[in-house]
Amino acid sequence: MCRPTHPNALFFPAKMKYRRYPIYKSMPALFWALLQVLCAAAQTSLADSLARVLVTAPADTNRVNLLNEIAWEINETHTDQAAQHLQEAIALAQKLKFTKGEAAAWNRLGVVEENRGNYTAAQQNYQKALDLRNRLGDLGEIGATLNNIGVLLETTGHFDSALVYHRKNLEIQKERRDTVRMARAHFNIAGVCMEMGEYLETQKSLYDARGILEAFNDQDGVAKVTTLLGHIQLELDQYEEARALYEKALLMRQKLNDPVRLAEALSDYANALDELGSLDSSRVALRYYARALDLWKKLDDLQGQANILNNLADAHKHLGNYQIAFDYLRQSEKICLDLEYNEGLMECYNTMGDVYSRAGQQEKSLELIRRYYKIADEIDDQKFIQSAYKDFSEVYAKIGDYDKAYDYRVKYDELRYKRLNSKFVTSFVRNERLFADEKKQQQIEQQKSALELQEALLAKSRIGLFALLGGAAALLLLVALLFNRNRMRARRNRELDAKNKLIEQERQRSDELLLNILPAATAAELKTHATVKPVRYESVTVMFTDFKSFTKIAESVSPEELIAELDGCFRLFDNIVSEFNLEKIKTIGDSYMCAGGLPVANQTHPVDVVRAAIEMQCRLHALMQQKQAEGKRLFEMRIGIHTGPVVAGVVGSHKFAYDIWGDTVNTAARLEQGSEPTKINVSETTYQLVKDIFPCTYRGRLAAKNKGEIDMYFVEYDCGALIKTKC
Repeated sequence: MCRPTHPNALFFPAKMKYRRYPIYKSMPALFWALLQVLCAAAQTSLADSLARVLVTAPADTNRVNLLNEIAWEINETHTDQAAQHLQEAIALAQKLKFTKGEAAAWNRLGVVEENRGNYTAAQQNYQKALDLRNRLGDLGEIGATLNNIGVLLETTGHFDSALVYHRKNLEIQKERRDTVRMARAHFNIAGVCMEMGEYLETQKSLYDARGILEAFNDQDGVAKVTTLLGHIQLELDQYEEARALYEKALLMRQKLNDPVRLAEALSDYANALDELGSLDSSRVALRYYARALDLWKKLDDLQGQANILNNLADAHKHLGNYQIAFDYLRQSEKICLDLEYNEGLMECYNTMGDVYSRAGQQEKSLELIRRYYKIADEIDDQKFIQSAYKDFSEVYAKIGDYDKAYDYRVKYDELRYKRLNSKFVTSFVRNERLFADEKKQQQIEQQKSALELQEALLAKSRIGLFALLGGAAALLLLVALLFNRNRMRARRNRELDAKNKLIEQERQRSDELLLNILPAATAAELKTHATVKPVRYESVTVMFTDFKSFTKIAESVSPEELIAELDGCFRLFDNIVSEFNLEKIKTIGDSYMCAGGLPVANQTHPVDVVRAAIEMQCRLHALMQQKQAEGKRLFEMRIGIHTGPVVAGVVGSHKFAYDIWGDTVNTAARLEQGSEPTKINVSETTYQLVKDIFPCTYRGRLAAKNKGEIDMYFVEYDCGALIKTKC
């Protein structure tokens, strides 16, 4: 099975906000060793300098801070010495009643114990720091400790409790309006929810984080959010949705200088392609796996190599290349055995058993299933135990031993329902606890509000008593007079509300009709000023399409059938135009015209239009395959694209139409006429703008009607992989 980036690996940097961790070690061994020496030297130098100051430092609050700083500098390399400094800082701070310094020492002692693997002691120290910081009321420091406790609880598998602490931290950061720490708190919440299978909560937290990250133009953070959203779709078997998200993340990673994340992004994208289930997509996946494997080798990351080798074998299995799959699996097995990497080894044996089964060697398949079942049983991995039961059942059924197949199927069903029930009970208890906490907090707030209201009423009661008695008679008379008036007013208001609702419905309907005809900005201008001024755009990319031999097809079918076929194609194109932020201009018979870069100008319109053209050709091809199976007539489409200046505006006074004019439009039309079926013909101008993204073939200078000779290029594309890079 394919292995996506683990959410802990993805969000690990987000949890470093208040604590220091070693730098990621997936890099060449020599470079890593050198970097360790340099970092250790820098830390030792600073720690030595602080230690020299400490020798003569008096026993005051500055000494407490100095002890804390020295311990922080050496907490990863000299944990015993760091702990001694922190214990001294605690004792001195308590003597001086320096609560802030004591809290900092307890917090850092928690980090030291966590580095040692003493998680119980670490949590106790964090709690002492939190109690002191709560007394001081310093929200920033309280949030830091809440974050540390949440990360620790997540590390030890206590996801419910971790979620509570991360949410408390988030509320504090919201109160402080610290947007950066809010984003990282959302990251941590998403990581925990992902572990618990709470995908809706994960998605919500990621969207919240993404909004903040985009505002700060944090491309690395946005890429992480996009990747985890892809993981959710992959986990839910929404492979096409996962592929689209991984594609976006990959494009971002290619622009960032981070080979580790790029290798993960390549692997994630390949996983989604392989899961799509077609032979073409699996073949394309192999190329991305190969690029990821090269990066892991350069980084000298053996675990990353083992995972990719297993994924390569899985893709070759789908293609029926069993011997190649076995070669990759043996390489993966050797690495996993050398590293004692049990999870990777179980994945390897799981895939190897499936390959043997597909190759008709059921006895060997059983041997591999027994291997990974043994490992799973030893480490109590319920997921792989359940998978083994299922594999045993399927292989025994192929052998003809139906009694064993039935027994293992029963075991599989029992464990599956047990795990589902356990998950349900855990979720139920979690929700009950969260509901109880919320209800308790609501009751406290209600009681507080009631007490405040009661005090206010008692304060006012003495003043208002005499005024109330004096005004009672006048009030009774006023009520009698107003009763009849209010009744009449209520009736008129009901009639007016009914009319207003009818008017609003008609207004919405007219707005919707107008937006179906004109772009939103143009429609708004027309409603405001009753006219639309023509606008010149210096750079717009225009696309024309038409169908081969459409006139002959039209002569051989009924008008109703012809219109239905065209409607299906154009609806398909409308969806694609919307996806790529283009503007549909009009249709003329079997010709479809659209443009990018208007009515809102942008810099990406040449790439957007070419991507849309590829999508149109590919989706039309898929649609025509269905038509061919139904015995219907097939359409083949030509496409022409050109980039240049245009003038856009609205023509007509009764039946409005948004249109564009200029030599750019005429040139695009000539390029479409000079194209060929299933081809995308672009001009020299467009080619210069997209050549670094799409491979193109030069056609030479071809004659175009009324345009003389034009340099033309065919865009090369593969419907199995919509992203192409230049060779």
